[in-house]
Amino acid sequence: MGTHETNARLVDQMISLSALVVGMTRGVVEGEGLTESQANLLWLVDPAGDPLSLRQLAARLRCDPSNITLISAKLEEKGLAVRAPHPADGRVRTLVLTDAGREVRERLLAGAYERSPFASLGEREQQQLHRLLGKVLAESRAT
Repeated sequence: MGTHETNARLVDQMISLSALVVGMTRGVVEGEGLTESQANLLWLVDPAGDPLSLRQLAARLRCDPSNITLISAKLEEKGLAVRAPHPADGRVRTLVLTDAGREVRERLLAGAYERSPFASLGEREQQQLHRLLGKVLAESRAT
């Protein structure tokens, strides 16, 4: 474990990085007519991945499930997603992207990649940072 001072510096860096990423992607998000919350939810719904329940999405975004319900409803109004039963358990609701939603998600991802603050890191450095951040996030989810 690091020292109190090192941990404080790391938190400060993460706050700065978060603000940088939000600022860099703001134009893309606004250009799509989305809020940050809507864009974050679209980002998490990977059409190629296993469907996540609305509750799992809320946990990933660290918000109350009722917020996901509201954000999902807004995405439905925009024609970008639909709430549907989970394929393995019909009692559980998931969020599924429409064709339009997948297109918007791709544009969001492309915009984020073009402006990535990690471009200054080499592939090996990016992989190392990915592993370290994954470890931190896995530990925080376990508590």
